[in-house]
Amino acid sequence: MTSLSLLADEVGLELHGHDLFVTGVAQSSDLVKPGYLFAALSGAKHHGLDFANQAIQQGAVALLVDKSDLERALEFGLPVLVADHALSILGKVCSQVYDLSGLKLFAVTGTNGKTSTVTYLAWLINKLGTSCGFSASTMRRVGQEHISSSLTTPQVAEMYDLLSQMKQAGNKSVVVEVSAQALIRHRIDGLRFAVAGFTNLSRDHLDDFESMEHYLAAKKLLFTEHADFSVINIEDSFGASLRKDLSDAIGIGSDRGEWHYKISRGIPAELEISIRGHSISCLVPAGAIMAKNLALAIAMAAAAGFQIDAIQEAIKSVDVEVPGRLQRVSNHAPAVYVDYAHTPAGVEAAAGELRDHYKELVVVLGASGNRDQGKRAAMAHAACVADLLIITDQHPRDEDPAEIRKTLVTAALSKLPANQVEEIANPQAAIERAIGAVSNEGAVLWCGPGHLTYREVAGKKVAFNAVEIARSLVEAQK
Repeated sequence: MTSLSLLADEVGLELHGHDLFVTGVAQSSDLVKPGYLFAALSGAKHHGLDFANQAIQQGAVALLVDKSDLERALEFGLPVLVADHALSILGKVCSQVYDLSGLKLFAVTGTNGKTSTVTYLAWLINKLGTSCGFSASTMRRVGQEHISSSLTTPQVAEMYDLLSQMKQAGNKSVVVEVSAQALIRHRIDGLRFAVAGFTNLSRDHLDDFESMEHYLAAKKLLFTEHADFSVINIEDSFGASLRKDLSDAIGIGSDRGEWHYKISRGIPAELEISIRGHSISCLVPAGAIMAKNLALAIAMAAAAGFQIDAIQEAIKSVDVEVPGRLQRVSNHAPAVYVDYAHTPAGVEAAAGELRDHYKELVVVLGASGNRDQGKRAAMAHAACVADLLIITDQHPRDEDPAEIRKTLVTAALSKLPANQVEEIANPQAAIERAIGAVSNEGAVLWCGPGHLTYREVAGKKVAFNAVEIARSLVEAQK
């Protein structure tokens, strides 16, 4: 809680109207609570002032706007704080309103593996005796309660409010999944992380970033502006480059870096990681890909000061499942997995993992519309280790789904004979065909939907739970 006059003084804002205390901050009118400051900012499709009346009805007592919107904001009869560019100072505003003292923060970024690393690290810190919340693409945990997620990283006001709720619920630590977009769109402004981790970098989001170099530069902001210490997986060239530029960092990898790990391929995979001359080992039920994410989580915990012996004791049994990340949804043969893989590297890793472990592999693959179109052919190429590749729809959004499938099919046929590539537009029909086509010694991998419970079609979200659909179909064949 703080006063509008103090916010104006501390952050450098203009205050129009009388002084009062605010108890929180919201960027969305839906998230306003009594006593809140409503940041009524211009968005991609709407302006926050269009929702000011709803915010007032829910208890907003003041507005924060850009200087260009002052005249309109004053019409609502509330005190108004004004900034030249309100979004750029919103993190500072939130840091004055919310007391996050005593909360130890961790962050994870990268292209693939962020959610898994966040989930493993939060699980591990809890096992080590410290109550830990988390915010990830799959879900958020406040105290012991799990709530749904929308954005990978919440908008900055929601992020501060969420962290405050976690502190009030008894969490002493929090692990946050941080996207590249979050870093350039002010979503973690003002936050400081005790340890930040980097998983990898591969092609994704080039519709937002002009090049891989710009994509890496966005990720780098987490480590140069927000982290006290960093743990960097240096197995790819981007990670190696990032490590060289950071003085307060540890590099980890299978054959390089200050700390090393070894991972046996297979399901389960055996992980052994060497830290400061000590060895930590465990079996990872989800396989080698997930073992690499666990290795980063272990290294981050060690970097934060947790004792090696305690970490080894905590991971004797890895009993946590990351929703939609190489998640086995069948309790019997054939093995059916749902994964969130939506990049060439992600598809290659997931398909390669199962290809090594099962005699036969059927892959179901779709691609999202309104996103980086250049990665689609490479995704199809990565899936061509399959004995049968079924191309289907994922999130066509505003694009013609037939055109998306055409790109995938054309790319697949450049690598596989025609009898190994099928096109089935309906994703439920596609997974049903895949399960029916594989033997009991084989596996099905459904790339794309992961943990999501909807599809985006023609601008609307349609209920669709891939995990439950795949599970019911395979159980029906029991």
